[in-house]
Amino acid sequence: MSGQVVTAPERAGVAAGSRTVFAVGAAAVLALLLARNHRVFTGAVYERGDFAANSIITADAKHFELLVGNYSRLGFSHPGPAFFYVQAFGEWFFHDLLGVVPAPWNGQWLALLALNAVLVALSLAILHTWTGAWRATALSGSAALVFFAVQPPLLASAWMPHLYVAPFLLLLTAGASVAAGRVAHLPALALAAGLLVHGHAGFLFFVPVLVGAALFMAWRASALTQRVPWAATGAVVGVFLLPIAINLLLHWPGEFSRYFGYGGKQGLHGAGATAGFVLHFWAERTALAVVLFVGLFGGVAALARWQPAGPPRRFLGAGLAMAALATVLFAGYAVRGVDDLEQTYVGHFSRAVPLLLLMLLVAGVGARPVVLVLAVVVGALGIASRSPALASNPEHLPELPRVLTALSEHAAGRPVVVDVQQEAWPAFTSIVAYGDRVGQRICARDERWRFLVTREHICTADDVAQGRPVRLTTYLPVGSTAVAVVDGAYLY
Repeated sequence: MSGQVVTAPERAGVAAGSRTVFAVGAAAVLALLLARNHRVFTGAVYERGDFAANSIITADAKHFELLVGNYSRLGFSHPGPAFFYVQAFGEWFFHDLLGVVPAPWNGQWLALLALNAVLVALSLAILHTWTGAWRATALSGSAALVFFAVQPPLLASAWMPHLYVAPFLLLLTAGASVAAGRVAHLPALALAAGLLVHGHAGFLFFVPVLVGAALFMAWRASALTQRVPWAATGAVVGVFLLPIAINLLLHWPGEFSRYFGYGGKQGLHGAGATAGFVLHFWAERTALAVVLFVGLFGGVAALARWQPAGPPRRFLGAGLAMAALATVLFAGYAVRGVDDLEQTYVGHFSRAVPLLLLMLLVAGVGARPVVLVLAVVVGALGIASRSPALASNPEHLPELPRVLTALSEHAAGRPVVVDVQQEAWPAFTSIVAYGDRVGQRICARDERWRFLVTREHICTADDVAQGRPVRLTTYLPVGSTAVAVVDGAYLY
C-alpha cells in the first residue's frame, strides 16, 4: 500500500478499477467453484439431513411465505430467511426456468456458489480501493485462494456454518473501510450484516458491536459529515428488516424471546478451553495456530506502524482493530454463548479473521515485479484447482425417487403419518422435502418435530384419521415388512 496522496482523478480511476476487480474476481471464483463442482450440472442431488430441512423452508420462500431462518438444534428458528430466498431463486431460475441443472437442490447449490463468489469479490474490491495497485490486489486474491484451499470446503459447501464465512469476511473488510473513512462502503457493510443476522442468532451479538465500532470510528474521523449513501444503506437494511418485522407483527414476540436464553445455560468455559476453541480456527495444531495468530496480528501491526501517515495506514489500522475486536467478541461468545465447545461447527465463521489479516499483510508488502505476481497468481490458481477444499460432496440419497414411489403406492392417495425414531431424522427430512415435490403428503405425528420440518408437516387430526401410518426407524422389528429402506432406516 502506498502512502502517497491520491488525487481526485486517481480516486476515480481506483473506483473504476474496483468495479473491474469485483467483476473479474466474482467471475474467476465462480468459474473455479463450478469447475471443481461440475456435478451441480451433471448429477441430480437428492438432499438429506440439514440440506433437506432447508429445502422444506426454501419451498416456502419460493412462494414468498418464509419469514424466519433455518432451524436450531436448540429448538428455535434463526432470525431471517435471506439465504433461503437466494436458494429459492436458484431453484426457480436454474432448475424450473432454465433447466440447466438436473434437480431442484442443484439450483439452490448453484445460487449459493454464486453468492459466495460475489461476497469474496466484494471484499477484494473494497481492498483494492485502498491499495490502488493491481499487483497488491492480485496477490491478496491469490492469498485468499490458497487460504480457502487449505480449509474445510467453506466456499463450495451449502452447509449453513460454512455459508457465514464469506459474509463475515465482507463485514470485517467493509467495516474496516468505513472505520477508516470510506463511508461509500456502508451498503456493503449493511449487506454483510443483514446476511449474518438472518443466518444465525449468535450474530445478534457480533454485528451490532462491529458495525457500531466502525460507525463510531468513522464519526471520530468526521467521515460521517461527508456524502454518505444513507439511501442505499437504508434500502439494504430495509430489505433485511422486512421479514423480521412482519414475523414480529404476525407472531409477537416471534423467535426473539427464545434468543435471550441462547447460550450460558452450561456455565462459563475456562480460559484454557476458550483459547483452544478460538485457536482451532487458525490451525488444527495449537503450536501452528499460535504462530499464525502472533505472526499475522504482529505483521499487520508492524506494517501499519511502518506506513507513513495517510489513508493506507488508516485502513491497515482499522482492519487490525476490526480483526482484534472480532477475536475478543468470539472469545466472549465461546465463554458463554457456545454450550458445547466440541461443537466446532459454530465457529467456522471466525476463519475470516486470519483471512482478512493475511490479505492485508500481503497487500501491504513492498513493490513486486510483474513476473513474480503473475507466477504467484498462476500458482494459487493451480493449488485451488486441485484442492479438495474447493469441491463439495453434498449429503445425497440417490434412492429417494424409488423410495417415494414405494411410499406413495403404500399410501394409496392418503397422507403418510410417520412416527420417527430420533436417530432417523436425516431420512425423515429427506422424504418430507421430496414428498413435497412429487405431491405426496408426509407428516410427523409427534409435535416435537415442528422445529425441524415446520408446522405444515406436523400431522393434523384429519391426517391421523385418514392417513396411512408408518414408522421410520434404524431397525426393522422381527416379523415386520419394510415398505422401503432410505438412508439406512426402515419405513414399515
